[in-house]
Amino acid sequence: MPFSVVEIPRSTVGKIDRLMQRGGFPEPWPAPTDKDADRWRLQYIDGLVRTDILDFEKVYDLRAIQLTLDLLRSRVGSPLSYTSIARDVNCAPNTIRRYLEILEALFIIFRITPYHKNIGRSLLKEPKVYFYDTGMVKGDDGIRFENMVAVSLLKHLNAIEDYDGKRAELKYLRTKEKKEVDFVPVVEDSPLKLIEAKWAETDFSPSLVYFSKKYDLAGIQVVRHLRKQ
Repeated sequence: MPFSVVEIPRSTVGKIDRLMQRGGFPEPWPAPTDKDADRWRLQYIDGLVRTDILDFEKVYDLRAIQLTLDLLRSRVGSPLSYTSIARDVNCAPNTIRRYLEILEALFIIFRITPYHKNIGRSLLKEPKVYFYDTGMVKGDDGIRFENMVAVSLLKHLNAIEDYDGKRAELKYLRTKEKKEVDFVPVVEDSPLKLIEAKWAETDFSPSLVYFSKKYDLAGIQVVRHLRKQ
């Protein structure tokens, strides 16, 4: 796991922006400049595709898995359609599923599925994808911030499993009417709270309020730039 916000000293100037730009892994974090961090990431991705993936499993179409990785980088935080990506990559949806399984097994990405008391139904819903390395995310500051929050929550839930021996998962909520809350930490199949990540939103998300009342759970909106005093 990469560094999270709480593991970096409070005295570190601009640590949140730096985490969003460079991610929390040891190599890019202390790099002299953002360009040095970007060069490291370029080599990292190239080595990933050409070496790690081939060592992990025989993948004959490196171009397809490279394209899949690039597409995922620009679709962070959105419900994922295997069919849509398969169409763009020009391969079968099952092949895309396998590529994602490989990227997950190598701790490049992680998927979160919608929370539902019926686990079987949850697994059939569209997942959302996030990167362990926030620096790999292609998108605006809001998407990078959401990815950083996702990694921090996942790390917290992993700690609960390690220290307390309880099954912990990160989920999200979404209805057919497209009401959605970004994150739901779930421990032993029980949701703990609802969490929405916003870049500079001054009002509570209507969906957060809706689900908070429906499930009688605390709703928390994490905001990077809170302008309201």
